[in-house]
Amino acid sequence: MRKFSSLALLGLAVSAPAFAAEPFNGPYVGATLGWQQDRLNLSVTDGGVTQSASATADGLGFGGSLGYDFKLDDSIVLGLEASIGGTTGKLTDGAAPGVSIKAGRTLGVTGRLGFLAAPETLVYAKGGYVNGRFSFRDSGDNVSTNKDGWTLGAGVEQSLTPNISARLEYAYSKFGRFGESGADIGLDQISARFTRNEIKAGVNFRF
Repeated sequence: MRKFSSLALLGLAVSAPAFAAEPFNGPYVGATLGWQQDRLNLSVTDGGVTQSASATADGLGFGGSLGYDFKLDDSIVLGLEASIGGTTGKLTDGAAPGVSIKAGRTLGVTGRLGFLAAPETLVYAKGGYVNGRFSFRDSGDNVSTNKDGWTLGAGVEQSLTPNISARLEYAYSKFGRFGESGADIGLDQISARFTRNEIKAGVNFRF
């Protein structure tokens, strides 16, 4: 009898469906991959002469996220997400003679507001806070600093199963200016500002 009960329980466990999360509701973890372009507007003063230049760096953007969605009703979703990302792109001496700059990790906390165009399709807008790390090299000096900024974007997310969804989104970010004195980066002759364009695809797993 005990053996029969054990086999019956095993059969129920195998035949029962796996726990299914509700699409666009509750916690999730995700990963993203796509194109990222950093743009630098730079002013360099050397020997009393100021030169202005701009440069762009295209690269592979990658990252991870942790978020939570609140399904307010049958058509509206409100969400909050924390993320971390990086890029392979580098700004080299093309920006200005003797100067090279590299963007490092980026941290972000964003909110999003979405509309369910279909039960399994979410169209959304997002925005919030970002913090970027940047490294400057000039005449042998190598200094890294962090800058706060903001980001805005929009995207679409498609539920593939109750637990898995895929998304495609665009985001624009702008980081704070590095002061004219350059004191915050230790390079007195540099003034710079970074902006960023991203197109990313991602996968979210809900639990």
